[in-house]
Amino acid sequence: MDSDHEALLFHMAVRWLSKGNMLSRVYEMWEEVKLFLEAQGKQDLLLSFASDSFQLGLAYLVEIFEALNLLNRLLQGNNTSRIDHYDAIHTFIAKLGLWLRRVERGNAASFPTLDAALDENKADLKGKLKTEVEAHLQLLKQEFDISQRYFPDLANTELPDWKMTRNLFRLNEDILPDALQDEFLEMKCNSIAKDDFESMPLNDFWVKYMGVYKNVGKVALRTLTPFSATYLCESGFSALVSVKKSS
Repeated sequence: MDSDHEALLFHMAVRWLSKGNMLSRVYEMWEEVKLFLEAQGKQDLLLSFASDSFQLGLAYLVEIFEALNLLNRLLQGNNTSRIDHYDAIHTFIAKLGLWLRRVERGNAASFPTLDAALDENKADLKGKLKTEVEAHLQLLKQEFDISQRYFPDLANTELPDWKMTRNLFRLNEDILPDALQDEFLEMKCNSIAKDDFESMPLNDFWVKYMGVYKNVGKVALRTLTPFSATYLCESGFSALVSVKKSS
């Protein structure tokens, strides 16, 4: 069929990106799947699959799962910190608000796949589809806003500990606890440390100096340490797949 792909993908619960990848592949092979269902005589399934409402709903799911997968990837990997993670989460929450406001106005610009499908079908974002997208975005936003459930200290990123860790040489010592102020001033007045802070990755800087400035370093380490994730598990499965493909 001159398709870019040879097969559909399957969702595996152990791989956190697979559900979004599966939806994208189905959407990319839309015409091929319709031909397959027709050839198999699956008329009832074909009728539902080929309907405009199903295609538009799937187009939205492709976009929202891609957005969630992107957020997931930002929360994984080497040399990341909780500061990086929480910046990404704050950004995603802000985007959810923007997307919801646009959808309420009938604007699908936040979801290019859905927007293109609407143009192709000469349709507008309204009616049942608009109501369902609004409801889903609202629920998703609530899930992140109730930060005690997933990210209990998401609102703490403006506390002195966080400010000291990411803006060490721009901070006034008066906002820190008394037990940290003397050591903080010693570090702040260290010109070599200041040069290193400007030139080194944040994680590497604190690893270098936490042994010298132990109290301040302990606070920074607690602020930077990422929460646990399934990144290593996912990486292991990806490596296994690559080995099996090459063998």
